[in-house]
Amino acid sequence: MERVRRSGVVRPPWPWFVLLDGGIVVLTGLALHEPAYDTARRVAGDRLPPRQALQVLLAGAAVVHAGEALVAGRMARRRGLPARGWLLQTLVVGFPSLRALRRTSRAG
Repeated sequence: MERVRRSGVVRPPWPWFVLLDGGIVVLTGLALHEPAYDTARRVAGDRLPPRQALQVLLAGAAVVHAGEALVAGRMARRRGLPARGWLLQTLVVGFPSLRALRRTSRAG
């Protein structure tokens, strides 16, 4: 269940934050910290993609989140909602925030 905060931003359910941001934290560690990657590679073997592929994936995730955040900020501003709050939340959690904004827009 989504929660409306006093700021006018609807927060997606907390498991989205854990799942998506937790995944990005792990991806960041593997992509940017060679000792972490080497340890994971010893455990996972060939199932772990090359570190360069993880770096590209991390850059792609950053670009996608930034794009979603810009869309959310513009959409919120057009609907008279707090654009900065929606932009920042969408930058952090991504599509669940954008989905909550779309639902809020229809309801409001």
